[in-house]
Amino acid sequence: MEAFVELGGKQVRVSEGMEFSVFKLKDKKAGDKVEMNPVCFMDDKEIIVDRKKLKDVKVVCEVLEEKKGKMVYSFKKKPKTGYKKGHGHRDALTVLKVSGITRK
Repeated sequence: MEAFVELGGKQVRVSEGMEFSVFKLKDKKAGDKVEMNPVCFMDDKEIIVDRKKLKDVKVVCEVLEEKKGKMVYSFKKKPKTGYKKGHGHRDALTVLKVSGITRK
């Protein structure tokens, strides 16, 4: 069983036991459980995209850790004037592990 879950404005394809990173979830610490409804659900027999049927499907994830993402660095320079300016940014991420996909 696989499902597409929407978190932080992005959709992620998940299956049981998979670990993935999303933008930081507020008020969630390591060890907490997160329960969500998928956008799309795929089984061996069928694909479900109807919202009414998707209410019966739950994706349960466990928060493993919070970490920082890869450093993104931008740099501006103008020739002959000595103007240089740099700016770095790292996203705060939450690592989740899918503990189960259940269907009623």
